[in-house]
Amino acid sequence: MSDLLSLAEHTLENLGSGVLNLLKNELGEHGTVSKMENHIVICISRTDFEQRLGNLLQQIYRSVEQHFPVRTEQLSIMIRDSETKYENTFKIWPSA
Repeated sequence: MSDLLSLAEHTLENLGSGVLNLLKNELGEHGTVSKMENHIVICISRTDFEQRLGNLLQQIYRSVEQHFPVRTEQLSIMIRDSETKYENTFKIWPSA
């Protein structure tokens, strides 16, 4: 049982690290990307949050689907504005 748990943790860690690096490259200088516990945290300006959140969500889903089409674990991603007034958390689910 512990082998199965460590395999699941390793898979999630690899997916999380891969998505973390992917999002850092995708966002460039438009935001910061970090990992906090089981979340990937993206911090963008308040203006970008208010005006580009929908486009950013689509970009993230599209990029993850393209680069990680086979996923066995879910991944939680949190987007915050730099003033921490707004926050949006969503999940990337395992592939079918």
